[in-house]
Amino acid sequence: MRSSYTNSTVIIRMACAIVFLVFTFLYLYSFQADVLAVAQHVLSKGQTHYNREIGATLITTVLWLIQLGIYFWTRLDGKVHALTYFPSLLILTVITDISPNIDGGLSWGGWLYAIPILVVCYVGLVWLVLQIQLPDTLKPSHGLFSKDMWINLLTMACMIFLVGLFANHDDVFHYRMQAEQALLDGDYQKALTIGKGENASDSSLTLIRITALSETNQLGEKLFEYPLVGGTMSMLPNGSSVKFMMFPESRLYKSLGGWFKQYMPPYRYFQYMSKHHKVNKKLDDYRLCAYLIDGKLDLFVQSLRQHHDSLTNLPKHYREALVLYNHLRKNPLLSYHNDILDTDFQDFESLQHKSKNPLERYSMLRDSYGDTYWFWYYYRNRIPN
Repeated sequence: MRSSYTNSTVIIRMACAIVFLVFTFLYLYSFQADVLAVAQHVLSKGQTHYNREIGATLITTVLWLIQLGIYFWTRLDGKVHALTYFPSLLILTVITDISPNIDGGLSWGGWLYAIPILVVCYVGLVWLVLQIQLPDTLKPSHGLFSKDMWINLLTMACMIFLVGLFANHDDVFHYRMQAEQALLDGDYQKALTIGKGENASDSSLTLIRITALSETNQLGEKLFEYPLVGGTMSMLPNGSSVKFMMFPESRLYKSLGGWFKQYMPPYRYFQYMSKHHKVNKKLDDYRLCAYLIDGKLDLFVQSLRQHHDSLTNLPKHYREALVLYNHLRKNPLLSYHNDILDTDFQDFESLQHKSKNPLERYSMLRDSYGDTYWFWYYYRNRIPN
């Protein structure tokens, strides 16, 4: 009888440990590595670098040792053994609840009040369980699929759910940190794949994508395949709403031809660089794409004529803009025709008149031409009512 009791206890403890170790390691390694990396970067002022393998292993080990200490202190077995994992999972939640504004300083937020309350409640619950000492509470039933086993696994599942609920699960922030880490590693193509196809974005993620597109000379080719939050103001950092968390701004400005300590709005930066004859190919693409983002087709055409001797081999969005310009202007400054794009634009226009329902029309155009400059020009991320 004693051997059966011990075996059941060991099985329950092993099952809870496996669930905890597997979840914690994968959660840290796969889902939260990017936000932990930025937290370490900011808190160490860029002096240290987070390694996901070492970090996930070390944190998981420390949290497991805390659980073992709680178990040897309380000796909670049977139906309530999973409660010994609560402090470790609480710590896991707190350290992965990283604010997107952590670069402004570490803030405990609501945890400053929640942690003491939760600790007091936990200690009180453990004391109450130990005082009651009910046989059916502390002594496990037998078997791998016993009632006690399922109670413990359900308790673990509930606590794991709460970890995911209260830790950082901001998709855009995760996209930003993953893409920015790719920038740091020089893997610009990877940065462009993260979060692609998702509508969720912000100004800083737009900046990261524009930087990656510029570094791969794809700005005029693929810019309008992404949601552009913030318009042209998201093309350069401003230190607040548009910023890098880890990637050095100097690397971006060095690529564009000039770095200045004071922040400049994009158009002012373009003007200054042009005045001092420091416009390179990447900055020229920046300026042309800025005109396109703002729908300034006349300025786009003027700049294109001034800096491009040939209209052959132009990027996709430049060709689309020229086709649109020639359809909108009776006396265009620059005549341009492309049989394939002219046909596509005619189809685009026909779809615009195909449905009287604004949402239905918007949906049809987005599905067929959502990655074109034409769609951006007419809708600019505005969904009709």
